[in-house]
Amino acid sequence: MNRTDRMEYEYIKAIKSNPTNASLYNDYAVFLNRYRKDDIQAIKYLNRAIKFNPNNGVYKTNLNILLKKQTQKFETRKNIFILFLTSVMIWIGYMGYTNIMNIMSLFILAQLVLNNKTTFSKNYN
Repeated sequence: MNRTDRMEYEYIKAIKSNPTNASLYNDYAVFLNRYRKDDIQAIKYLNRAIKFNPNNGVYKTNLNILLKKQTQKFETRKNIFILFLTSVMIWIGYMGYTNIMNIMSLFILAQLVLNNKTTFSKNYN
């Protein structure tokens, strides 16, 4: 077991032995973000920390940072998808493909992606 795995094991053990300790949830979330690069799980644990200590500004700040990071990732993916979709549509036009089903399928796919409002968590100010 490497050092990172050992740290995670100890965090989980501590949380199991003290499941209402908000500080443990926050610390484990920071660990998940920094060492495991698992922002989604980190958000989950920060929400638990805030549940047990709703007035803690550090926990709320940590959560907001991760939510902003996830939103930026989503926006980047959305922009890449728009670029890809535009390229495909240009290619369809260039190749002379006028099959209405191809164009409609791309339009529907674009609408699904662009209208998807993924919510990770409540944003705290």
